Amino acid sequence: MSGHDEKPQRSRQLPLAFPEATLTLDQLPVTAANRTAIAVLKRWPDWRTPSLAVVGAPKSGLTTAAKAWVAHADGELIEAKAFDRLSHKKIEALAARPVAIDLGEAVKNEDNLLSIINLSARAGGSVLVTGHVSPARWRVRLRDLESRLKSMTLVELGPPDDEMVKIRLRAAMKRRYLKLPDDVEAYVLTRIERNYPAIETFVENLHEMADGREITVPLARDVMDAQGGTRALFEDGED
Repeated sequence: MSGHDEKPQRSRQLPLAFPEATLTLDQLPVTAANRTAIAVLKRWPDWRTPSLAVVGAPKSGLTTAAKAWVAHADGELIEAKAFDRLSHKKIEALAARPVAIDLGEAVKNEDNLLSIINLSARAGGSVLVTGHVSPARWRVRLRDLESRLKSMTLVELGPPDDEMVKIRLRAAMKRRYLKLPDDVEAYVLTRIERNYPAIETFVENLHEMADGREITVPLARDVMDAQGGTRALFEDGED
């Protein structure tokens, strides 16, 4: 078969990954789901306690919020594993600065965590920890650390309300360079589960199944059917 007889291959759109710019606290989308938490972060350094915990479900924006606060406070963000490896000398150096520990519940070095909380309180610093559950529920062996965790101010990134679902759906589409027609968006918004992972999973699956095709209501329906767990159209006990 000659080259002229070969059928052209449809090119697949390859996902491109670009580093995302850190959003400021003023740039973060705010709805009823996160209004209180963002307001408290903006209130720094006038916090009620030197240590603050921000909790939320996976994909709720904990790291994004922590990064925005660090930029606002000119502080430093440290992941749990990196925090575990810090020397006491480094902990002392950080104590006078604003410090965010991302997913603090994953920290294994309890001595480091207790030290940064105690030393920051004495040195005039601030500690922000993020987690999926309240620090009061973290399993720790040090009684002093348990007491400090229970005394932290706690704010929550709540489940997405309708406005946040729309914002996060559009943001996820934009990251993948996908256009969501108005009729498709309206269809999805009335049916998708109200949780952050469901939104991200839907867009990931839509991107894969679209494969360069126009995004339509039937396609969105197929994606949601395959994904499962769609939201009931009538809730609160309605017949």
